[in-house]
Amino acid sequence: MGQLRAGVDRAAERAITHLYDRQREDGSWVDRLSSSTIATALGVLSLNRADPVGYAERVRTAVEWLRRHQRPDGGWAMADAEWPSSPGMTAFAVAALHEVDSAASRQAIERGRRFLDENDAVNAIPGLNGQAPKTWPAALPTIWALTGLREFDQQPDLPVETILVPRRWRNKVSIALPAILGLGVMQSRTMKRSAVRRVLGRIAEPLALNWLREVSGTNGGIEECPMIAGFLYLGLRHADTGLDLQLASLRYLLETQRKDGSWAIDRDLEISVTAYSIMALGEFQDVADEPLMQGTREWLLRNQWNKPFRQFGIPAGGWGWANPSGWPESEDTAVVLGVLADLGVPRTHPAVQLGVRWLLKMQNRDGSWSEWVRDTAIMNDRPCPGVTAHVIMALRRHGLSDAPGGALARALEYLRAHQEKDGSIASVWFRDNTHGTSRLLEAFVDSGRGDARPAVAAREWLLDNQATDGGWPLKHELPPQGSTAEETAWALFALLKAGEDPCSPAVVRAVEWLIERQDHHGTWRPSNVGLYFDDLCYTDDLIAHTFALRALGRWIRTSARGGSR
Repeated sequence: MGQLRAGVDRAAERAITHLYDRQREDGSWVDRLSSSTIATALGVLSLNRADPVGYAERVRTAVEWLRRHQRPDGGWAMADAEWPSSPGMTAFAVAALHEVDSAASRQAIERGRRFLDENDAVNAIPGLNGQAPKTWPAALPTIWALTGLREFDQQPDLPVETILVPRRWRNKVSIALPAILGLGVMQSRTMKRSAVRRVLGRIAEPLALNWLREVSGTNGGIEECPMIAGFLYLGLRHADTGLDLQLASLRYLLETQRKDGSWAIDRDLEISVTAYSIMALGEFQDVADEPLMQGTREWLLRNQWNKPFRQFGIPAGGWGWANPSGWPESEDTAVVLGVLADLGVPRTHPAVQLGVRWLLKMQNRDGSWSEWVRDTAIMNDRPCPGVTAHVIMALRRHGLSDAPGGALARALEYLRAHQEKDGSIASVWFRDNTHGTSRLLEAFVDSGRGDARPAVAAREWLLDNQATDGGWPLKHELPPQGSTAEETAWALFALLKAGEDPCSPAVVRAVEWLIERQDHHGTWRPSNVGLYFDDLCYTDDLIAHTFALRALGRWIRTSARGGSR
């Protein structure tokens, strides 16, 4: 064990140095999300339509990025990391190259079309065959129509009249609503409609445009998402309306394009990864007394939403994943509240009290938490075990009890009721079951119920699903294949928190997996474990780094105490 401890100490020292080297002057951190095929395709289409001459160099680099990231099978993947080619992503890339650079990209387009044919794209992509598509695939046939790859009237109906529906119903669409309204304005102006729908469209359009203005950030973005900006720009430009929103979306795309010509699916998760960084460093030091954390504490407090996000009926007091155009949501509110306690902010602080009240107001009827809108059942805003577990831990940290009938007791019962028979549970925001199962285990341990059947079953599932190389996961419902730093770290930390012996074979193998795969920069290779808009995936370098460091820190702490929690 002495040799292992020395290796962990060296790995932790390198990782801590790397993390502090990444800290910004204001005390926060910023991550790098993987570049995205869909965001890059929409971005280059937008710039090319806006000013093909003025943005010629930006367009050229984006086209080159798309051609460079075409896979040997002719398709494109969702992100610039290991992930199989996708008919949907391929269709977006083909549309962009067809309109922007058809002559020079002829071979790439032909290979992409062959991939689509070989993979039965008409049936594989909802909307191309008349099926009712959902979330982002609903916009793919629209983009094909806009770029001349299919008849213009063969678009899924994205009704701008949605804005006329009572808020409590239309909000169920959640984070997809901006794209629906932006493209819906375009369809209302350019497609055949009945007399009644033409009248409703004229009434709905100014309301939809004003709603989009209200949810836009000062940087021109919505949801900090270049994909949304691309949909919005292309729709409104084709409709020849909402010039201010067009210009705002274009400005956001210009500001978020990377030097290599690509765009990420989201600009970054700066609030999330700042909190994760504190969680990791807190395993090694008292971050409340660390001078470098004073700015971090104030930065987090400044980024709280101190006014309601009224467009979705969200009260004041939450945190988003990034500002200024990220929306307040349950996951990061819970995580930030937890690290504010680590940073020495007392329970009596007005920001903490407001945040706790915010979480209690956002609980769903079934005891769970979603991200933005209560009691939804759509996309990434449906009840989430991972989010629910984070909220349980945050509220416990700030003194709430799990008295019968209370918010925490109902949340624990939700986790118990939705746990699979094998002990696992899925998490909406991450692939497979390692994340959700680890979080469930942590929530029960934090609630003093580490011996309860759900916790025991989760622990057993994690141990049974360790891969032969020592990492996680064992089974893959979604790519990539093989163990990942993120999932290995989540599982290892949860097992240690639940009292697993730091000298047990399973723990030692997991620790060895992490230290053996640390690179010469002191960090870990991120994997496509994050999910966004149902199945759009991404990698995040600081998610991999901070959770791997946190798991190693917990191992050092538990091994030094002889395995006690």
